[in-house]
Amino acid sequence: MNIEHRYLNKISAHLYNFRDKGTTYQLRCPYCQSTGRTKKGKCITDATAKGYFYSKNGCLNFKCHKCGTGRQFHNFLKDHFPNVYLDYVKERELHGTTGKGTNCPTFANALESIGGLQFEKPIFNKNENDDSISTTARESSDSSKEEGCGKPPKVQKLQPMRSPQQQSGHQGPINHLIKQKHERARRRRGDLW
Repeated sequence: MNIEHRYLNKISAHLYNFRDKGTTYQLRCPYCQSTGRTKKGKCITDATAKGYFYSKNGCLNFKCHKCGTGRQFHNFLKDHFPNVYLDYVKERELHGTTGKGTNCPTFANALESIGGLQFEKPIFNKNENDDSISTTARESSDSSKEEGCGKPPKVQKLQPMRSPQQQSGHQGPINHLIKQKHERARRRRGDLW
């Protein structure tokens, strides 16, 4: 039993109408059959469940024969079981089966894809004043000085708001020009109205 089959057995209790059919596993598709009812209102049974896990080239894949959704096993975990997904990727990384050339991302990429770990890489440049402080550290120290210096922030003054009467006063000449334009077009065409 490989890693994918072990993790499938872990999540099988949370998948509706899950059953082992020998080389494949059948279940209710969580993408299109999530309500548990058909269009006619009947309950989805084991026989009408359209989602399948199958093995291809030693990898476990998901396919729904109703909506056509197809996912690799790690993407299925990422969509529906994010915590189990991280454990799965960790275990795959310990075995050395993640990254380029495999069907599973590295742990760092997995964290970024679910939004668990996002940070900016520091940029280290030598400054002419002080070689020991990085540019990011210098920027953060400069911003703290600006905030604590006691100067109020610059306030941008907004234009005074116009009343509806003033706004309609400006619209009148525009309406007059549009009316003249339409009248000229009617005369050119020879229309009466």
